[in-house]
Amino acid sequence: MRNAEFLECLKSEFQEYCAIPISQSQHKSEKKQFINGLMKASRFFGVSFDDLNEIIKSQPQASFHGFEDMLDVPTYIRNEMSIKS
Repeated sequence: MRNAEFLECLKSEFQEYCAIPISQSQHKSEKKQFINGLMKASRFFGVSFDDLNEIIKSQPQASFHGFEDMLDVPTYIRNEMSIKS
C-alpha cells in the first residue's frame, strides 16, 4: 500500500469515527483505538506528521467532544516529534 492509498484509508476511517453517535460509546471507543493504532503505525512507515495533521484538521472541530478526545491523539503527533529508527 502506498502512502496516498494509506492516507485515503486513514481519512475514511477518521470520517467514519466522526459519524458515530456519542450514544454508541463502545463502538466509538473501538474505532478510536483502531485509528490510534493506524496513526502510530503510519509513522513507522514514513507518513509525515504534516500528512497526519492535515487529516485531523480536515474534520470539523466538533468531532472532538472534549479535552479527553484531543488527548487521545498520540503525544508525538500533537508535539510534532519524529520517530527515528
